[in-house]
Amino acid sequence: MEEVGVRSKICPEATQDNRSFQEVPEGNGFIFFGQVLPIEMCEEILLNVPASDLIKSVTKVCQNWHHLLTTLNFWLRKVKRDGFHLSASIEKRLTEEDLCRALRVLQGISSRAWPLNSNLIHNPSGKDRLKHWIVQHGGNGLKVECPPSGSNAIPEKAGLPTQHCFVSSYTPCVRSQTIILKSHKIEPWIMDILRPEIHVSEWVCARWTVMQKVQQLWSSMEWRKGLLLFTK
Repeated sequence: MEEVGVRSKICPEATQDNRSFQEVPEGNGFIFFGQVLPIEMCEEILLNVPASDLIKSVTKVCQNWHHLLTTLNFWLRKVKRDGFHLSASIEKRLTEEDLCRALRVLQGISSRAWPLNSNLIHNPSGKDRLKHWIVQHGGNGLKVECPPSGSNAIPEKAGLPTQHCFVSSYTPCVRSQTIILKSHKIEPWIMDILRPEIHVSEWVCARWTVMQKVQQLWSSMEWRKGLLLFTK
């Protein structure tokens, strides 16, 4: 997962809208080979530059580029150019937010500084046995199998890289894990602005040996996906 710093020094002079730029000495922004490059064309070029380069280097080239790269409109376009979708409500919150924070959010999204759209659970399939999990064993205890015994193989559509899976016993087994978003550089105020949906899902299947007890839930030994969705 990429880690890119987004604490830029460009915030203090940031502006809400693109400023009007005056012609500058050759080599200092928008004059190339004696010709004035339109601001719109310069912006289009910079939209194709990786966000990390814009944040760390390009903003230091000259005053004009610095001004362009400290506008909210530019980073709203940049996020969309990089393939991210922002809802109308998020855009509204960003325009109402302190500009430095709004820029940090957009720069963080574009530079992939945070693990958005990623699985934050450690050892989700049991490949590392019970590492990272807090377990309450019941019956014969929670175990890990690879491949699963007494059921069909985990389907490819599950998108899992391994056939490892957790196996419970004849009485309930519980496993839990705490995810601290701040350890992933996601501050509470960032969550307040983005308000992302949090998906918690798990693929489950019954063994053939217990099919009669759970036939009201499973009509076959097929794997099924359970999903919980948390929104704010």
